[in-house]
Amino acid sequence: MNWETINKETLVSENYAYFDTGAAAPPPASVIQKVKRYLDETAEEGIYLPSLRQRVYQDIEKTRGKLAAFIGATAEEIAFTKNGTESICIVAQGIDWKAGDEVILPDTEMLSNISVWLQLEKQRGIKVIRAKANREGLLDAQTIEALVTDKTRLISFVALSNVTGAVQPVADICRMAKTRNILTHVNAAQALGMLDIDVQDWQCDFLSASGRKGLRGIEGSGVLFVSADQLEQVTPCLIGWWNSSIDSKGEVVLPATAKRFEAGCPNTPAIYSLDAALDYANGIGQSAISERSRQLTAYAISRLKTIEGFELYGPQNIADRVSMIPFNIQGVDPKQLVAALERRKIIIEAGHFMASSILQSYNIDCMARASVHYFNTEAEIDRLVSSIIEIKGE
Repeated sequence: MNWETINKETLVSENYAYFDTGAAAPPPASVIQKVKRYLDETAEEGIYLPSLRQRVYQDIEKTRGKLAAFIGATAEEIAFTKNGTESICIVAQGIDWKAGDEVILPDTEMLSNISVWLQLEKQRGIKVIRAKANREGLLDAQTIEALVTDKTRLISFVALSNVTGAVQPVADICRMAKTRNILTHVNAAQALGMLDIDVQDWQCDFLSASGRKGLRGIEGSGVLFVSADQLEQVTPCLIGWWNSSIDSKGEVVLPATAKRFEAGCPNTPAIYSLDAALDYANGIGQSAISERSRQLTAYAISRLKTIEGFELYGPQNIADRVSMIPFNIQGVDPKQLVAALERRKIIIEAGHFMASSILQSYNIDCMARASVHYFNTEAEIDRLVSSIIEIKGE
């Protein structure tokens, strides 16, 4: 694989060394071109030109099938959403909760996989049970199983942490839950396009993800997987044109597929971006992408460790992490580091990343985060390291 060519097809690389895939990855040139072609067509031919609209709807269904194949699902189990947060909320708000039902939620989660469950505690009387990860942010199925009671209804957890880069034992947790007749929701916001995903192997009931991160679609692209046996057990919280009809008796009729969770006009530019991003990822191969991302993560950490005062957070075993590299440099404010790097045409991020419990375990309130992906290069990483050394010496 020619990684230099891939770097050149990432247009931001002409101007910046970009290390913030954890927030959003820059789309490949082919993704932007496909979105532009669609927008140009709508401007030049009219967005509801009948033949154009017919083709667009056919293309949406082709993308649905392509995305399903990418994660080991069927097209009937895939819904398009605006983002991962919306996908989580569709699941959370759609389950027929009973007062006292328990949701196990690890302390590894960020805001979007916390707020909705806490809201449901007040609105529906469920109980959120917090599971503890180890100090490096890693979960294990046995610790979670120890919290299971006859009230446990769902386990919701992240596959790949946006903070520590910890890769969680998704299959172990989901399979344990399956033996106990407990539902599982996997937040794959960071994992989609970064790790190999097979929902059949994982045995999860629900999976949410955003398209703008590892997969490299545009903003406004989200994914929801609902297993076939749960489709009619989740009530859509949004309903109207596109996902419903009214029969001769005046009854609302919903599709028997995950399209029931899509209401109103689809975000066609975002779906086209997913289509092109899937083509791009498939052209490389997801296994090759995952391996390259792990190699770059290992290289970046080894180089960053040469900086005096470098403090790494999250798993110390490189096999347990990918992409996200949270760190601080002793004596350097992380937000000032971000600003100084931007002046040098290098993009990273700093903050609490909506994961206060993880920061508390390290007794810090802010960290820098560099997140690498397969389009980055070793030369860019070397620039990052030398620039940090310069900034530290100023």
